[in-house]
Amino acid sequence: MNDVNKSDFWEELYRNNTVAWDLRTPTPAFIDLLNSEYFLNKKKMLVVGCGYGYDAIEAAKKGFNVTALDFSDTAIEFAKTLAGKEKVSVNFLVEDFFNLNTSFLNSFEIIFDYVTYCAIDPARRKEYADKISQLLKPEGLFAIILFPVENRVGGPPFAVDVNEATNFFSEKLELIISTDKINSIKPRKGREFLQIYRKPNGAQS
Repeated sequence: MNDVNKSDFWEELYRNNTVAWDLRTPTPAFIDLLNSEYFLNKKKMLVVGCGYGYDAIEAAKKGFNVTALDFSDTAIEFAKTLAGKEKVSVNFLVEDFFNLNTSFLNSFEIIFDYVTYCAIDPARRKEYADKISQLLKPEGLFAIILFPVENRVGGPPFAVDVNEATNFFSEKLELIISTDKINSIKPRKGREFLQIYRKPNGAQS
């Protein structure tokens, strides 16, 4: 199985513990965001491609109302167990992001993505950007750490081009920050780009 559009691909990676991109800790730049002015007075959050759940759990500790999803049963079971140990509540879902039902439309004040955009089939990136817009509330924020910003062959993770990503997300969202000056772990310094987008009030989903 080598189709990134299928849950079996991701389940095999997590079951065999071969998810090399996973930090096994909350993402340092995400911790900074949780404490930033951008996330102030916003509570309802979606973490896409949450993996083992470290970022989602960290957000819940900070008082956010968090829904988090992943393709892998193994990843979500680990995340649920970890959340129990940390005594926080997170709504963990085993779900294909592209299949989130209509009950989630215009629902989230914040959506966070780290190493999901680079993991999906590159041919579906515009579709992904459109779905992000649909899920955000008006005035909601989409925060994404683009990685790996480099020339590389194959994947996942697939190479990410900042200009291409900006074009996709800017079709329906307003870019408010774009920077490589973030708190990256040493092996990823210079290979990551933080972008934050806002859904305009009155924007069509």
